[in-house]
Amino acid sequence: MRPNTKIIPQWPGIPTSVNEALQAPTFPAPDGLSKEDNLRRLIRDAADQLCQVVDGDLNLVVRVSEPDDDIDKLLLLVNFVLASARRSFKSLHEAHRRVEEDLAAARKLQEKLLPQALPQPQNLRVSANFVPARTVGGDFFDFFRYKHRGLEVGILADVSGKGPAAAIYAALVSGIVRSLVHEELKPDDMLERLNDNLFTRAPDGQFVAATYYTWDDERLVLETCNSGLPEPLLCRDGKMQSLQVHGLPLGLFHGAEYEAMRVQCKPGDTLFFYTDGIPEAVDPEGNEFGVGRLSEIILNNSDHDAADIVNSVLRVVSNYCRCEANFDDQTAIGMKVL
Repeated sequence: MRPNTKIIPQWPGIPTSVNEALQAPTFPAPDGLSKEDNLRRLIRDAADQLCQVVDGDLNLVVRVSEPDDDIDKLLLLVNFVLASARRSFKSLHEAHRRVEEDLAAARKLQEKLLPQALPQPQNLRVSANFVPARTVGGDFFDFFRYKHRGLEVGILADVSGKGPAAAIYAALVSGIVRSLVHEELKPDDMLERLNDNLFTRAPDGQFVAATYYTWDDERLVLETCNSGLPEPLLCRDGKMQSLQVHGLPLGLFHGAEYEAMRVQCKPGDTLFFYTDGIPEAVDPEGNEFGVGRLSEIILNNSDHDAADIVNSVLRVVSNYCRCEANFDDQTAIGMKVL
């Protein structure tokens, strides 16, 4: 009896069950070959074809002949597995598309939650920028005005974690801050109130690092309080210094207390607030960017406006990392005293 060749029909007519795969039509194999030669040809041809699967071609349909019934059945089952893989990848692709659409919508919403206009009091110029590590991130900033006290107010915050979960928590924090602004609290009182609110709402292990400040535009006085973010930087008369203001991250300990720092500024001063994604950015060799490099950029650009300083920092950090995606969110607020 002459050996035959079975061919599984091309997708989408691929078998949907094992029994269907084993009942594929048969076709005559070439004449003049012994059983052993046919077997060797079968194995060689199947190996060549399966190399395409290794290279990622899941649309392959393995052509088989049957000098050996067991090998024939095995290769037919390979076709069945490939068909199942195609269906699975199609489902995964559709799920991935839906996730990407949801993330894009979340990104647009997060952009709307950020201030659409920056405060520009008479004696201060402010600039801010946010570069998320993923489509959405856990950093955020916002600006307000205390109408009765006549103060400009700002917050910079970094929620622990990354991605959608951090973005949702950041939106919660932003909402609580907005609900408290009308009370026109001092920076230390604001962080204490915010900490107690978050302590009852924060998911286990999550926290918020934040800097809150008020600006008296008539007296050129900055009052700031910190809860876990890096120390803000001040560039004055060609020298850099850190504002040594510290505090526990928000949401971890009920009743935590915070201390504010008052800084008497003068024209020409540059103030820089930032999240830890900037100094902790690493190059391909694993070396951190560091506060030293950050201070050098600010010092070298201290005669520029606030927007130029912020943009220069983020551009240099990106070039230093030489990567398409950051490990952590990067956010900066630059202020120039006029």
